Amino acid sequence: MKRWWIAFGFAVFGCLGILASRSSSPSLLADSDTAVLLEAIEARKAPLSWFAGDWPLGNHFYRPVSTLTFELDHALWGDNAAGFGLTNALLCALAVLALFWFLRELTESPFLAGTGSALFVLWTLDWGYTLVAYARWLALLPLIGLLLPKRRPLDAILGAGVAWFICTELFGMWPLQGRMIGWLPGRTASTVAVFALSAMAAYARYERLSAARAAPPPPSPYDLPSYKRAAEPIGPSRAPWLWAGFSAICVALALGCYEQAVMLPAALLGVALTLRWRGYRVRFGWQALFWGLLGGYLALRYSVLPHTASGYQQQQFRTGDGVTISLVSYLLPVYLAARAALRDLVDLGPITLFLGSGVNFYIGAISTWSAVWEARKQWILPLSGWAFSTLAFLPMAWLKHFEHYHYWPMALRSLMVVSLLPIAAETVKRALSPRAVQAPPRPSPAPGSLPHP
Repeated sequence: MKRWWIAFGFAVFGCLGILASRSSSPSLLADSDTAVLLEAIEARKAPLSWFAGDWPLGNHFYRPVSTLTFELDHALWGDNAAGFGLTNALLCALAVLALFWFLRELTESPFLAGTGSALFVLWTLDWGYTLVAYARWLALLPLIGLLLPKRRPLDAILGAGVAWFICTELFGMWPLQGRMIGWLPGRTASTVAVFALSAMAAYARYERLSAARAAPPPPSPYDLPSYKRAAEPIGPSRAPWLWAGFSAICVALALGCYEQAVMLPAALLGVALTLRWRGYRVRFGWQALFWGLLGGYLALRYSVLPHTASGYQQQQFRTGDGVTISLVSYLLPVYLAARAALRDLVDLGPITLFLGSGVNFYIGAISTWSAVWEARKQWILPLSGWAFSTLAFLPMAWLKHFEHYHYWPMALRSLMVVSLLPIAAETVKRALSPRAVQAPPRPSPAPGSLPHP
């Protein structure tokens, strides 16, 4: 239990950092979108009416729940921009705590829950670049194994490759602070993140409390220490179904925040599959409720909003190369390095193989292969984090880019990054340790031993 409090302390400390970084500039209310939104709220004076139609900007979006946060701020703070900025920071802090809860329920690991939420704080505050500037020096540490006797060169390359792959992910997908803390309409993304992460956490808790668990496989010498530790027992629950009900409520609220929430039922199915792979005999019947809520949301949206795309929506939709770049940034980042190297190869010839774009591709390919290879025995959590983040971002790839589209996906991406940390530590340890000496074969039976019947 002490380890859980320490991990939770990391999350809370990060939340305090977010609150300390809140914006109080009067320019918060001078933004054109914010000004129009607040004027519509002031003119209507009917908070609940947003559930029956378009949101204040009138561009055919159904966002009554996130609109209520502006209604509340308008009632509490009036024209005080600092109050609106505080709400933006509070929503980001709540998203960090919701992520901690989700990681706690899914992984049952204080280390992964604490480091995952702390990493998300660093991404929210745009400290990823500073983090990588120091971490990249550590990523070169396994290469020392190439200079030491009785070490395997392949272990040194694998260790450096996994560490370098993690460093590339530590950058994060995109800077967040300007849009999430310093731009008021960005709270649509933070409110959906709060409810979506809470829905995923509550559903994972429901299954952990009530689903039967298959007998764990016998320990393997390849198991990492962080995965060997048994999960701490949790107390009995009289009505675990309440957690599933709370999850459904959060799904409904998330759908009323932001269109990105249409991917939440798919993410919840991913949670069920992850727990199933981890040995829980989950009840997939609850997925029908989550997908039913999505169907109800689409029907409600169809009934209260115009059926044609607004002018803003027509401007935002995109196809072509931009969609591909956005998708592969989540699916396979090394593809972008490969494409740049191929383009330079066509333009400049074979000399490209020895220039920057070629070298970047070699490094990216080796690090990606190393991470996949080393994670093959502990693949569940890294694969889940990769899939969750890709699913959460998927519909936003067909829209012109805004940074806040990455907020919920980056929260889920933290699972992939931190679950690779124990794997990287074990790989680096193997790269720097001398190879074990094979003991000489022992005859059977040993000389002088008593005969056995």
